[in-house]
Amino acid sequence: METTNTIEAKVLYDAFKEGKEEPYKKRMRISGIATFVGPDVYALPSVELSESKDVSGRVLCVLPFSDYLKLRKVSKRDHVVMEGNVLGFADQYDIVVVKQCRIIEVNGKKE
Repeated sequence: METTNTIEAKVLYDAFKEGKEEPYKKRMRISGIATFVGPDVYALPSVELSESKDVSGRVLCVLPFSDYLKLRKVSKRDHVVMEGNVLGFADQYDIVVVKQCRIIEVNGKKE
């Protein structure tokens, strides 16, 4: 999949909440503040992104299981850019799900 420009986590979240998600269902770069770093509900390595440290996660970026150790590069409250395949909205968790992610940048430092 081809990557497009970077989008803010809140902008992506709002598009899905408003039912305007179709242009975003592709491989994208998403930026935001890490509000959670660790295993998701399926024990996969993940980073939740939002627009600020005080708002719950808006976008769940799930890394491949083999990239678990790469989570050590990210801490809560870091500004992170992730790249992954935007899949859809998980209503039960009120979050956009992005799979096959990789860390692009942490606090302005390229990875």
